Amino acid sequence: MHPSTVRREAERVKVSVRVRPLNDRENNTAEGAKVTVAAKQAAAVVTVKFMGGTSNSCPAESGAARRVTQDFQFDHVFWSLETPDACGATPATQADVFRTIGYPLVQHAFDGFNSCLFAYGQTGSGKTYTMMGADVSALSGEGSGVTPRICLEIFARKASVEAQGHSRWIVEPGYVEVYNERVSDLLGKRKKGAKGGIEEVYVDVREHPSRGVFLEGQRLVEVGSLDDVVRLIEAGNSVRHTASTKMNDRSSRSHAIIMLLLREERTMTTKGGETIRTAGKSSRMNLVDLAGSERVAQSQVEGQQFKEATHINLSLTTLGRVIDVLADMATKGAKTQYSVPPFRDSKLTFILKDSLGGNSKTFMVATVSPSALNYEETLSTLRYASRARDIVNVAQVNEDPRARRIRELEEQMEDMRQAMAGGDPAYVSELKKKLALLESEAQKCAADLQALEREREHNQVQERLLRATEAEKSELESRAAALQEEMTATRQQADKMQALNLRLKEEQARKERELLKEMAKKDAALSKVRRRKDAEIASEREKLESTVAQLEREQREREVALDALQTHQRKLQEALESSERTAAERDQLLQQLTELQSERAQLSQVVSDRERLTRDLQRIQSEYGETELARDAALCAAQEMEARYHAAVFHLQTLLELATEWEDALRERALAERDEAAAAELDAAASTSENARESTSKLLTSVEQQLRDSETRAAELKAELEATAAAKTSVEQEREKTRTALEGRAAELARKLEATASAKNLVEQDRERTRATLEERLRIAEVRAAELAGVLEATAAAKTAVEQERERTRAALEQQLRESEARAAELAAQLEAAAAAKTSVEQERENTRATLEERLRLAEVRAAELAARLKSTAAVKSAMEQDRENTRAT
Repeated sequence: MHPSTVRREAERVKVSVRVRPLNDRENNTAEGAKVTVAAKQAAAVVTVKFMGGTSNSCPAESGAARRVTQDFQFDHVFWSLETPDACGATPATQADVFRTIGYPLVQHAFDGFNSCLFAYGQTGSGKTYTMMGADVSALSGEGSGVTPRICLEIFARKASVEAQGHSRWIVEPGYVEVYNERVSDLLGKRKKGAKGGIEEVYVDVREHPSRGVFLEGQRLVEVGSLDDVVRLIEAGNSVRHTASTKMNDRSSRSHAIIMLLLREERTMTTKGGETIRTAGKSSRMNLVDLAGSERVAQSQVEGQQFKEATHINLSLTTLGRVIDVLADMATKGAKTQYSVPPFRDSKLTFILKDSLGGNSKTFMVATVSPSALNYEETLSTLRYASRARDIVNVAQVNEDPRARRIRELEEQMEDMRQAMAGGDPAYVSELKKKLALLESEAQKCAADLQALEREREHNQVQERLLRATEAEKSELESRAAALQEEMTATRQQADKMQALNLRLKEEQARKERELLKEMAKKDAALSKVRRRKDAEIASEREKLESTVAQLEREQREREVALDALQTHQRKLQEALESSERTAAERDQLLQQLTELQSERAQLSQVVSDRERLTRDLQRIQSEYGETELARDAALCAAQEMEARYHAAVFHLQTLLELATEWEDALRERALAERDEAAAAELDAAASTSENARESTSKLLTSVEQQLRDSETRAAELKAELEATAAAKTSVEQEREKTRTALEGRAAELARKLEATASAKNLVEQDRERTRATLEERLRIAEVRAAELAGVLEATAAAKTAVEQERERTRAALEQQLRESEARAAELAAQLEAAAAAKTSVEQERENTRATLEERLRLAEVRAAELAARLKSTAAVKSAMEQDRENTRAT
């Protein structure tokens, strides 16, 4: 029996180049429409032509770099422009690319080899199109990329292999991205962040001596069809970082890696009919869509996109350095100056460590733009791709030695079964014995392998439990630390609340002092304003009283002057009437003068008549004097009644002023003390004032009645005077009739006429002077009355203004008092709220302290339990490792 050896294959990295068509931006410019790349797909040669005078022409170089054209040899070239290539070959399609590089990857995966395919090139050169397809959201159809076609071929091959019944294959895809030098699991279960966003699920890159580089914590999902894979890829694409730049509408801002893990599970049936399941081959396929290198000056990114471009360029630079070192190590061997490639300088190169110079069959697709605008980037990409061709990987089949031994035994048994058909009986008998031995050995190996698989599964379960325990321990430790921090924060918060409580108390005391000071100031100001207003009111009252007294005096003087004026007017009227009568008599006497001259002879007879007339005249004069005395008495009575009327009015005004003073005093007293008794007293005073007004009204009514009686009496006296005057007139008429008989009166009457004329002139002059004087005095009295009326109106307006000002002041003081009371109530409420808040904070602090102490105690108990479990797990693990070592040695 020959010992089983691991199958190893040394192989270069297979490099392909794909030249994309010109895009609209390049076709719209004269320089961009120039094609600088030519290809020969059959010979796998790419030629770059130097277009002189372009803005992106390469800088001055030495040696061969100055050549007008440069040729690069690759494994495959895909010409995707619409025109044929230099040899006339048709443009390559997505299916052509898959048949060339995708199909071999599937074959290697089922052979047990790790494999890798990554797309390299500048941004916008067609990497994502090659890997995923035209529409990232639709991964099926004619334009689908290499990745969905590989998945479809894997499931077709899986169905074909499983149809034979000897084994089954398990497919587990994963999807990660390298964004800003952090690896994020795109299939991980995400939670909503604190600010409403989606939290990233980061994983760590680890390296195991036998497993190689792996991602700790990565989520792998077992799938059964292409639709499941497409659904997972679409879910990952929905959270992948992409953005629009000037170079590309959908520029990848991260390196995306789709990982496909394939595991074979073989079955064997023993003679007893028992089915033994053993592990077979396994492989891992990495499909890498690198973010494109970009010049910031061309893409014109800024802010977060500038940071992303910086990380992308740094990781691609590290990838270029790794390629250079590996190429030198493959071509120069020990002569190279490098010893260790810088895989750990970037997360991307660390993940691709096995794919570059390690245990993997690697394919590289370099995508370039044919436009002269991208001459430098295209040349740089081709150089790196050409260097990558020199890297040599040593791939080995990933298969357990026992499983490999079982597979080799099965192959030998199959060969023996074929050899037994139609062979020599002795030889067939010997082959049957060997076949039985091989079957028993294979079954024993299968049983041992199954036991080892179970043990390995158990160990894996234990390891997972251990990792879970360690994770739980770390989580508990972090929670304990968080609880400790929370307790510290709670203590700090309690201290802050205590300090805040002290500040609140101090603030409360300060506000109380300020409120008391403010209330004292307001009380002092209120008292001061009240005293000032009382003084002003008293002063105004005194002024009003003096003004009213002066007005009353002037009113009395005016009434006296008016009475005198009326008396004088009556006298003037009487004098005028007498003058008119005298003038009439003079006219008659002048007319009768001639008659009297003819009657001189009758004087003797007239003498007796004169004596009789003299007696009658004396009698009439005596009666006239009595009438004058009666009239004077009536006038005196009327003046007395008028004086009593003015006295009553003055008494009424005095009562009204006293009532007003009582009412103001009681109202101020009710306002200051808010005493209901004062309000009742004010009502009583108001009723008393109303009664005084009613009595005064009655008194005025009686006085007016007396005045009306006096006026009636004066009218009667006037009628009597008029009757007396009529009697006098009749007597004078009678005298005029009898005077014709008096001859002796002629001379005397002539003298009387002359005296009467002179007296009339004097009376008229006196009347004119008196009239002018009276008119002047009347005008002065009217002016004075108008002035007094204006003063009265101004005084009334001033009194009204003073009362309004007093009302406003009282309202303002009441408002200030209400505001002070409200402020005091508010401060009291604040004090109560602060006290309640302090109480609640203290209660909450006590509750929090008790809760934290309980949680800390539980955490300590849990930590002790975990420590015990860790010790027991470590002991179990040590025992398992010893058993495994013993088993391996066996």
